[in-house]
Amino acid sequence: MEIKQNCRVLFFGDSVTDAGRNRNTRSDIMVQKPFGDGYVDLVAGMLQGFYPELNVHVKNAGISGNTTRDLLERFETDVEALKPDIIFIMIGVNDAWRNFDSPYFLENHISVDEYDKNITELVKKCKQVTDSVFVMTPYFLDTNKKDAMRIMIDRFCKSCRNAADREQAFFIDIQKAFDSVMEQCHPYVFSWDRVHPDRAAQMIIAREVMHALGLQLDR
Repeated sequence: MEIKQNCRVLFFGDSVTDAGRNRNTRSDIMVQKPFGDGYVDLVAGMLQGFYPELNVHVKNAGISGNTTRDLLERFETDVEALKPDIIFIMIGVNDAWRNFDSPYFLENHISVDEYDKNITELVKKCKQVTDSVFVMTPYFLDTNKKDAMRIMIDRFCKSCRNAADREQAFFIDIQKAFDSVMEQCHPYVFSWDRVHPDRAAQMIIAREVMHALGLQLDR
């Protein structure tokens, strides 16, 4: 796609997107870390540093711990009200995680069927705001594809692809990007808990975002 001058780009997701962002609602230069300390911050830096003429306005709408249920609940205030021109949505790791780290709290468990329904509804809502919607898969940094959580994440990735296809949104396979680099490095190089990305992993996500926008990194 061709990114236009002065466009508003919003990133919608969980802690991977949030990355400790400053919740201060002021938008002046004195607010520190408005994009967090993750891939959104890297994307914002590359857009400003490599493509200053585009004057892209980046908004981080990630909240740590969120699931697809949470994103549906806050969609009107955190997405629709901001009127973004481009939306990137990446959600699902907590939907899977709660099934395994909180086995006794059944009310927090989200099945594959519910995830499929929720991600489809989220993409539909995003498409009602803008035609430029990018569905990014969740990921699990483990090469053991027989691991129960990896199996669930892989199913979620299929749901993301199907939702993007049905709603004519763009699709970014973040799990596939990590699978490629994990052929060279152990997952611990990229994450201490197989979910939260270190700087190297953040760079991989940021690279996928920039490429999806049709922008080069060697300018």
